[in-house]
Amino acid sequence: MLQDKYKNWLLLLLVSFIWGSPYILREIALKSFAHSQVAAFQVFLSFILFLPLIVKNFKKLNKDNIGPLILSGIAGNIGPSFFFAKAQTLINSSMAGMLNAMLPSITLILAILLFKSKSNRNMILGISLGLVGSCIMALTGDSFGSTQFMGVFYVFMAILSVAVSINIVSFTLLKLTGIEIASLAFLFVGPMAGIFLLTTDLQAVIQADNFTQSAAMLALLAVLTFFGVIFYNQLIKRSSHIFAASIAYLIPIVALFWGITIGGDSISTAQILAIALILFGVNLTHR
Repeated sequence: MLQDKYKNWLLLLLVSFIWGSPYILREIALKSFAHSQVAAFQVFLSFILFLPLIVKNFKKLNKDNIGPLILSGIAGNIGPSFFFAKAQTLINSSMAGMLNAMLPSITLILAILLFKSKSNRNMILGISLGLVGSCIMALTGDSFGSTQFMGVFYVFMAILSVAVSINIVSFTLLKLTGIEIASLAFLFVGPMAGIFLLTTDLQAVIQADNFTQSAAMLALLAVLTFFGVIFYNQLIKRSSHIFAASIAYLIPIVALFWGITIGGDSISTAQILAIALILFGVNLTHR
């Protein structure tokens, strides 16, 4: 039992590093690609990587799990890929990563509302503090105004999508492993992303000055998505939806590190205090 606990924590750290890194990669890719193209390429290239596993696990697909798998794929892959890419056209990678700390609270709210999960006073207080911290993040910073507010809104939508996916995996796909869920979900969303890319202007992107660098970031983003989805679904299956959502403790740190060291981002004192308030609220929800 103790060994399993250590494995879960190691998996949590690994997933946190993987999920904390795409923010800066996405920011670089956006120099040449439109946000919708970045999102579609992230999903489609990941689908290509998943093809061997899709073929291997295809026999596990049945009428009982096909619906949840489609929903999980859309909510867990298309939703966050699109919303995070859109958000990062309005706010920097550090802020997008820090706001990800809302994930456990949003996940818990959905678990309570949709799956009758139990709640207590600490959970409610923690969720409230997290929401206050998020409002502070939305209303402070160098780019204060409607642009920043909308950026925060798109991050919230991305987190809401991930939270929906976590709950679907935790409560409705109990008979599938994390790898099976990840691969079969991409069976549906991968082709959707590929078809969408054919409708966009790829010629203009290829002629952009930063195309090579942006394309390399997209490729790395897809690789991280591939391993991140596998490891994250395994973490959900091995632990719980709340423990898995605890990556929100560490993702902001990773994203902030890359944003400052590579992206040259700057963070205000008010935003640092806001993220501390969010993390304190998240901690309360676990007590």
